[in-house]
Amino acid sequence: MADEDRITVLYVNDDPQLLDLLDTQLRNEDPRLDVVTAETAARGRELLDDVAVDCVLSDYHLEASNGVAFLRDVRDTHPDLPFILFTETGNETVASESIEAGVTDYVIQKAVGNQAPLLARKITTSVEHRRAQREAERTDRRLREIVSVTEQVLWVFSADWSELQFINDRHEALFGQSTETLRDDPASFLERVHDDDAERVQVAMEHASGGEPQVVEYRVEKSDAVQLWVESRCRPIRDDDGDVVSIVGLSRDVTDRKVYQHELVEKVDQLEEFAGTVAHDLRNPLNVADGNVRLVADEHDHERLWTALDALGRMDALVEDLLERAREGERVGERQCAEFAELITGSYENVHAPGSSLDVTGSIALDCDVTRVMEAFENLIRNAVEHGSSDVTITAGVLADDRGVYVEDDGPGIPASERERVFEKGYTTAKTGSGFGLAIVERIVDGHGWSLDVREGTDGGARFEIVVGDA
Repeated sequence: MADEDRITVLYVNDDPQLLDLLDTQLRNEDPRLDVVTAETAARGRELLDDVAVDCVLSDYHLEASNGVAFLRDVRDTHPDLPFILFTETGNETVASESIEAGVTDYVIQKAVGNQAPLLARKITTSVEHRRAQREAERTDRRLREIVSVTEQVLWVFSADWSELQFINDRHEALFGQSTETLRDDPASFLERVHDDDAERVQVAMEHASGGEPQVVEYRVEKSDAVQLWVESRCRPIRDDDGDVVSIVGLSRDVTDRKVYQHELVEKVDQLEEFAGTVAHDLRNPLNVADGNVRLVADEHDHERLWTALDALGRMDALVEDLLERAREGERVGERQCAEFAELITGSYENVHAPGSSLDVTGSIALDCDVTRVMEAFENLIRNAVEHGSSDVTITAGVLADDRGVYVEDDGPGIPASERERVFEKGYTTAKTGSGFGLAIVERIVDGHGWSLDVREGTDGGARFEIVVGDA
């Protein structure tokens, strides 16, 4: 038997015969029990200082004292040590005093019969309960030590969100709200959520209570001058019967990512506008110069004129190349041959959307900038997860005649009246995110010389078709 399974019991009784009898009976009843005995409360107190005792069993009538007085003395130094009072009387005053002093259990001694089985059960139950509590406290301390170094908020709520069971100190930094306030009113964090996002967060909470893992992004207003974007991921915890008993999750600040997406699109727009202006302003004088030189060359066949025309032609080619590079905006770099199935699977793993699923039905080789194409696929997958339920099914496959590929989901879909607008910067049908995800997808597809279209999916969700032509 392992040492950690053994239970040391201190039995105090001023009758040596009863000490010996119950000692023997308890050991015979449960081999885990090691009994140390004392005939006085004073000796029992000494043994508590010398021996690692798991439970105290004390008679009420003791020489020069009584069990309740001994109990009070023990509680001064061992406030949670299991203490069972074993007495011949059922006096209500004794019972009341024992409970007030913090007794763990109270057993009436019978004149005839072996009560060792009952006492053994009460002793082991009390000790195992205390050990479980201490292990839970150790686990809680270790968990708090671990989460104290993370930048994310780790939290655990009851299944109906009415009780906050655990949260680390990062909540206050992220939400600008004390953990005490949240513990007193677990729903109070919704007061920090932007009005336009609150309903979506509440829907996600309801789905989580129903057993569905969730990923949701929303704005948090810490003060009048500070607004953050927060991403929360949660998973329901079930008991042995399959019922949801709690919700565990992580929340993190994703403001930088949102700002980066916004700035990226703005910079690309500025570059395109600049390049278009430069190209237009240069081409006009180039056309004038080219036309006049050609007129002179028609009348005077001179080598220098043809040299000038060649230089003007190279300048026109440079302007065209500048415009093309600006339109691509570094979205498309060196291309290589890659299998669509591998690209979409890798993109799905990068998004990390627990609860969802990916079904790849076919594959073709794509000549592409792998990094940029995976970024586009990640945005399509993230769009499906954020605009549908967390258990959304994503299907990816090949268009007829291998002319391209598609990515579709079984979510709510996109109304026909909105499909022309979904690629506009800042537009989103679910009021979530910055609205740049699909705009970036369109830019990457255009940069490859491909075309992108959105349709209704097989199961009514959104279907994005990418036609790659000869790719």
